[in-house]
Amino acid sequence: MEPFAPGKIIPTCSGIPAKVVKYLAEGGQGVVYVVEYGGEKKAMKWYKDGALKNSDLFYKNLVKNAEKGSPDPAFLWPITATEQVDGSFGYIMDLRAEGYYELCDFTLAKVTFTSFKAATEACIRIVSAFRLLHNSGYCYQDMNDGNFFINPKTGDVRICDNDNITANKTDTFILGTPRYMAPEIVVSGGREKPNTQTDRFSLAVVLFMILCMNHPLEGKHWLVPCLTPAMEKKLYGSDAVFIFDKDDDSNRPVKGVHDNVLQRWKYMPSYIQDAFFTAFSKEAIHNPARRLRELDWLKVLVRFQSDIVRCPHCRNEVFIQDASDTRCDDCGRTVEVKHTLKLADYSITAAKGTRIYRCQLGACNADDALDRIGVIVSRDDDPNMLGFRNMTKDTFLAITPSGKQKQLKAGDVVPLKAGITLQLPGGKTIGIN
Repeated sequence: MEPFAPGKIIPTCSGIPAKVVKYLAEGGQGVVYVVEYGGEKKAMKWYKDGALKNSDLFYKNLVKNAEKGSPDPAFLWPITATEQVDGSFGYIMDLRAEGYYELCDFTLAKVTFTSFKAATEACIRIVSAFRLLHNSGYCYQDMNDGNFFINPKTGDVRICDNDNITANKTDTFILGTPRYMAPEIVVSGGREKPNTQTDRFSLAVVLFMILCMNHPLEGKHWLVPCLTPAMEKKLYGSDAVFIFDKDDDSNRPVKGVHDNVLQRWKYMPSYIQDAFFTAFSKEAIHNPARRLRELDWLKVLVRFQSDIVRCPHCRNEVFIQDASDTRCDDCGRTVEVKHTLKLADYSITAAKGTRIYRCQLGACNADDALDRIGVIVSRDDDPNMLGFRNMTKDTFLAITPSGKQKQLKAGDVVPLKAGITLQLPGGKTIGIN
């Protein structure tokens, strides 16, 4: 059909008409327009004739998802489906804000994060969004580097292409995108269908690409004159090998070709490396039940974010090792760790802006994982004076080494002084050193 002209009125299932303002973009599946909807500028994706294998099933799922609503604000979720016009249909969604770039722009080095802390924040937000998606009974199905728009300064994320999302283990004739599909889908040739576990493999690929700027399966095996479909089936499916597999070095990164990942990997803390060892182990590649869950990722990512601090001498980002003084790899001077927080299983650096989440205090419900417990703040008149602010609605007890107790109500701050223990409801504690 011909493109919609400005002024064209499209009826929607909500009863609020959409008025076409202008053409915005186009992909293989559909065309995107800027529209006026309910007095606001929105985006409308309109499907091309013949783009969908089962348009009736797809349309019913789209209407249902719009009615149910988004599980997380990060998703550019369908606000409403349109009514069918001239044999096709579309849906209304929010416009992407300025300052966000596709993940592929980062992996191709067209855009860079302003800090590693921002990159880690992006990972946390992506994992959190998919945790809520999966907990709502959905499967994303087609995760790839075109789905994510990221703010390089803040790490804020917007997730698009949510029209393929459906109930877990529901067949909508969507298999995924090459390089991001789980190995069992690649090997089966489409007999295996996307589900929560295949999402989790794709999620691990996305996280590795954000942090290490390389595909986790593309090492030496990938360096051939021409990748045939049969070879790709082996590389990403039957013979997939993680480039840093502990027991199989046949697919290692090649110096001069994979320099980004070689440089980044050596600086990754051991617990981040261990998470990827597990996520891309041969057991996890071939047994979906062995893949890391969202809560597992959140635990290591929030820890990693806490361990990233600025060198006070040159402002380079430093990955603190074991919450102790660490040499800056840029200027060579020592970054002194003045205060630490002893959590359930490890200690972290207590620097201004450090956030403490529920998942860092031991076993927790997945829904509570990113509940903020506290944040490290500084005094306005003395930036070197740090304190712990209670970010919950509960009252903590601050206990000094001599046994004196003080209530720490919501929003209250206790100075960071060695020996103080914060006692939280439920028996959880945080030690200040």
